[in-house]
Amino acid sequence: MVDRHGQTEARTLRGAHTLERLAESFREFAFAFVDQLPKLLGAVLAVVLTIAVARAVRRGVERALRRTDAERHVVVVVATLAFYAAAAVGLVVALSVGGVNLGVLIGSLGLATVALGFALQDIVSNFSAGIVLLLEHPFTEGDHIAIPEAEGEVEEIRVRATRLRAPDGQLVIVPNKLLFTQVLTNGSAAMRRRVEVPLEVPYGQDLDQARDLLLATAAGVDGVSDDPAPLLLTDDLGQERRRLRLVFWVDVRRHDTGQVRSELLDRFAAGVDLS
Repeated sequence: MVDRHGQTEARTLRGAHTLERLAESFREFAFAFVDQLPKLLGAVLAVVLTIAVARAVRRGVERALRRTDAERHVVVVVATLAFYAAAAVGLVVALSVGGVNLGVLIGSLGLATVALGFALQDIVSNFSAGIVLLLEHPFTEGDHIAIPEAEGEVEEIRVRATRLRAPDGQLVIVPNKLLFTQVLTNGSAAMRRRVEVPLEVPYGQDLDQARDLLLATAAGVDGVSDDPAPLLLTDDLGQERRRLRLVFWVDVRRHDTGQVRSELLDRFAAGVDLS
């Protein structure tokens, strides 16, 4: 009984000692937190000020560039770079105010950057491609572009991705890396676009008369350019009919090539007899 009582007292003493050590640890943590609280509050305040200053810098750069003749894509690039530059400087200041050893931090970031480079390579590549696209300006808002995976009218060019409105009305968001690395066709870059229409003429039909009639009908369609004038070429010789190819140009700034081609075919169907 004595031994059991002694063991109980020993366990009680050990439990009390453990609680005392735990309480001491909490007190030390509380004292350290209170001691570092001014630095933490200063770091939080520096972060808030950094965000406000970076946004103000971006707005100021945008307003300044809009007063010049700079194009919109240049304004977007310069304002974005100014925002991130101000944010980076503010972040360094915030970490310094918070008591972080910048030398140790930079050394640690060297290793972390390598790991993040592999993990975020798609984001970084899209961001870099967006900057290059905005600077090189291969297309602008309102242009109709096409790549193997997507096609549509450019609605907005962002740093990470570009928004397209597809011909069927759907919104397509294309990562800038695809626009930068793949073959891209800008249908709006040229003022005029060539359109070809295949036709057939029976061998018994007077070819010169049919040629004059087809060219006159094409020239009378609104949207068909007269400089250069429509051209009718012999494409192939079939067994019963001669295959022709009508070539004409359309001003894409004023007319839709699909509508012009449709109206031309309607004119041929209604008024041209090649039988």
